[in-house]
Amino acid sequence: MSEKNEILSKRGLMVIGIVSLVILLLGIILCFSGLNEEFYSESAESIFKIITYLGEPVVFLVIIIILYLTYNKKVAKNLLLSILVTYYINAWVKNAFGDTRPDGNIDLSEDYGLKETSYGFPSGHTQNGTAFWGYLGYQFKDNYKFKQIPIIPVILSGIIFLVAISRVVIGVHDLQDIIGGLLIGIGVLLAFIYLEPICTKQFSKHNFIKKIILTIIISLTLFLVGTLLYPKTGMGLATTPTPPPYADAGAFGLVGGVILGFGVGYILEQEYVGYVPSQLTNKKKLINLLLGLVIALVIFIPLEYLLEIDSVFYRFFRYALVSFIISYVVPLICVKINK
Repeated sequence: MSEKNEILSKRGLMVIGIVSLVILLLGIILCFSGLNEEFYSESAESIFKIITYLGEPVVFLVIIIILYLTYNKKVAKNLLLSILVTYYINAWVKNAFGDTRPDGNIDLSEDYGLKETSYGFPSGHTQNGTAFWGYLGYQFKDNYKFKQIPIIPVILSGIIFLVAISRVVIGVHDLQDIIGGLLIGIGVLLAFIYLEPICTKQFSKHNFIKKIILTIIISLTLFLVGTLLYPKTGMGLATTPTPPPYADAGAFGLVGGVILGFGVGYILEQEYVGYVPSQLTNKKKLINLLLGLVIALVIFIPLEYLLEIDSVFYRFFRYALVSFIISYVVPLICVKINK
């Protein structure tokens, strides 16, 4: 690592540490001063009910597809891993604390198309958004600077805070929920940034077959351990009564399924397809992107929103299928079309 990068890294860590401390102190002041409820503003709901969707999985999915097909597959893969890691940790912490949401079970399906039935602390949208948008900002920190100020990380930091605030404004989280989500998300993001290169280097040492086997073992282990310890029983480590809200194993199905589908597909694509976005013209990139988005969304939307199958195994299957198609089938089709 160069001296310049070391200075930038230290400076970045210092800024993140100061921001984290400010968030924590501000949250404590607001909670103890009774200003928590002031964030529930009816006049702001119309705006923040849209902003809150920037923390939804479908938004993450679209952005990852864009990067995977038009920019850099490795960046897209790492961005996906960052959100999977924090998503998994959030499920463990949330189920362990068993903290109820404001007014118990929040059902906003009529007003916002949302139904929140899991535990409240820490806020999943906030924590996951911090890891996702934060890692995206980290990847593009050297692009588009204004007087040495990195524009993209600043904009994406604003998105993170807006998503966090939106969860309180629309009434599905308390202030402590989003503070916890922000702080845990920052911690997970920093750990991922430093550990990912080490883990990737060790994983790359294995041959093709071992990579496939390791991916399958990791995905099934994460899925089964989380599902067995926290099934939909409303028990967890909490003393709160049976749902609503309840301990939800759905997050473990999502993480395990995506790791299996995307991981196996990514390894197969590297071995047999070799799709390289940087070698394509902008026209071909656009065609590939439109094709990929259509294929992914045509499969994802019915499985995610139309088929109401309440099974963690079905969730595992559908995310494995969609992510495999994105990582392997779509690049394969694109390569053949481009030829």
